[in-house]
Amino acid sequence: MKSSYNHIMKTKARRDSIRKRHKIEEKYSWDRMSDSQNERKSHRNRALVATLIVITFFVSYMVELYDVQVSQHSYYSVKSDSNRIRIRPVQATRGIVYDRKGEVLADNINTFNLIVKKELIKDIDNFLKKLKNLVTLDENKYNDIINQFKNRRLKDITILEDISLEEYSRIAVDQYTLPIIELTPKSKRRYLNPEAISHVMGYVGKVSDDDIYSEVLKIHEGMTEIGKLGVERFYQNILSGQPGYEKLETDAKGEVIRTLEKKEPIRGKDIYLTIDLSLQKFIYDKVKDKEGAVVVMDPNNGDILAFVSMPGYDINLFTSSLTKKAYSKLINDKRKPLINRVISGQYPPGSTLKPFVGLVALEENIINPGKLVNCDGAYELPNHKRPFRCWKKDGHGDTDLSYALTQSCDVFFYRVAQLTGIDTISENLYKYGFGQKTYLDLYGEKTGLIPDRKWKSKTKQEPWYPGETLNVGIGQGYFLATPMQLTLATSTLSNDGNTFIPHLLLSYKDNKTKELTMYDPDNNKFYTQMKNQDYLEIVKNAMWRVVNEKRVGTASHMKKVGDIEYAGKTGTAQVYNLDKGKTGTKNLQDHALFISYAPFDKPEVVVTVIVEHGGGGSSTAAPIARDIIEYYMNNKTQKVAINE
Repeated sequence: MKSSYNHIMKTKARRDSIRKRHKIEEKYSWDRMSDSQNERKSHRNRALVATLIVITFFVSYMVELYDVQVSQHSYYSVKSDSNRIRIRPVQATRGIVYDRKGEVLADNINTFNLIVKKELIKDIDNFLKKLKNLVTLDENKYNDIINQFKNRRLKDITILEDISLEEYSRIAVDQYTLPIIELTPKSKRRYLNPEAISHVMGYVGKVSDDDIYSEVLKIHEGMTEIGKLGVERFYQNILSGQPGYEKLETDAKGEVIRTLEKKEPIRGKDIYLTIDLSLQKFIYDKVKDKEGAVVVMDPNNGDILAFVSMPGYDINLFTSSLTKKAYSKLINDKRKPLINRVISGQYPPGSTLKPFVGLVALEENIINPGKLVNCDGAYELPNHKRPFRCWKKDGHGDTDLSYALTQSCDVFFYRVAQLTGIDTISENLYKYGFGQKTYLDLYGEKTGLIPDRKWKSKTKQEPWYPGETLNVGIGQGYFLATPMQLTLATSTLSNDGNTFIPHLLLSYKDNKTKELTMYDPDNNKFYTQMKNQDYLEIVKNAMWRVVNEKRVGTASHMKKVGDIEYAGKTGTAQVYNLDKGKTGTKNLQDHALFISYAPFDKPEVVVTVIVEHGGGGSSTAAPIARDIIEYYMNNKTQKVAINE
């Protein structure tokens, strides 16, 4: 009975268990999850999705690969080559500069520089730290390297200039610590007679930002040096030539493996100047201890035969990195050697202006050739407190224009200036080249100043006073002229109004084709109108009297130049109005001036001399001009060798 009861209970328990299991199966569908057909279908779906993903990635990869290998092949090929191939510019050798007779003024010498490619410097501070262990770096050089590194135009940084192979061999011992530095050959500019030609030649220096943004200069890729002043600057595009290049294959470290291609640079054109070096040196040696300017010009074509601004300076200093100390010495030199006095020195012309004022008065019918003015040593201007004095205290007596020019009578020209008026004077002096550039082929030329009512009202907000007109009449007061302007004006006068723009270029030669291009002065010729030739002859004859009429002319005390007669006009420009500038303090003494041309009957040269604080024009400037004329006449037969 008991056994039967136990069996019933077990059966009941199993039924309950089965019943619960069915309920769970119904709730969670375990029967469907375990279905083999559904499982296979699920696997296929997952495989399909995975396949689609793989195909998508593969197609994308192939599209990108096609784009790289085909569509953008050129781009990536260039980019790849840029990592493997380096283009190194090869600078063209600068053209040589000669004088008119074929004497070398500027050429080039081969030297070596220690450099580093800027692209190889990863850390400038670390580079400089290692560099100090190899070479001596002072503060100036240290800062110079940093500035070169910051200059985006420069591809190479110059560490040391003009080093010898022996010096490099000592550096090479430890170069393994800084293998990116290298020795490279360089063509360096060299100036012969550097001080004598300093202001006409100028010099070359490193390319600056101002040079890069210049609208005139052609800056070639990799160019590191450029003309800075003088002829080197003005004719930069002719002298510089065409650069070449080297296509170099490099390894992963940037070191050169081999040269793949090379294009040779084209040397710059050679230039022949109008300058006569022998004459230039003669003049400079004569005046180098003075301050001032000397110009010698051929009035028949505008050739500048000598161009001397004194003192000069050694322009070879600028072909290498100039130290701050050396530059400071030049800047602070009391004699101011860096100023080009020929074109930017502005001086009161003094009595050298009188021939032109006299011509204006004659041409405007203010006076006639026989007009007499009595000089008793001073001129009284109505309503003016003090008299205007003549340089000759006891006066010249009755003087006409010719005698007034010969004796340089101030009173005569006070009166003429008063009668003519500042408006007529300023308007007519402009035609002789005063108050404007002469357009000589150099940069930096000043215009000088012809003062008038409008100028004074604008600049000083003051009216024009009658006494100021008198000062202009003798080349004083506000009137300023450059030595080049005085030379051009004298040339116009000597050549009866035929005027040539002054120039320094004689010719230039293409070193590839050997073609010689000559400067044509007739393309730069014009006529300055002279209203009456007779009036011009009166002035010219008076200038002849200045030099040749003994005991009358202010420069007649000088020794004759053989059988050559020449004309001139002395001038003394007042610097300090106390005691007429006659003081023991040099920088308060008058400037000495002399304008001249020779020979008188058929002019070949115009000579202008200005000596700052030199005292009298007749005692200081005129003798210098006389010696220059003599030297020229004795040596003018030498052959011009520009075609050799």
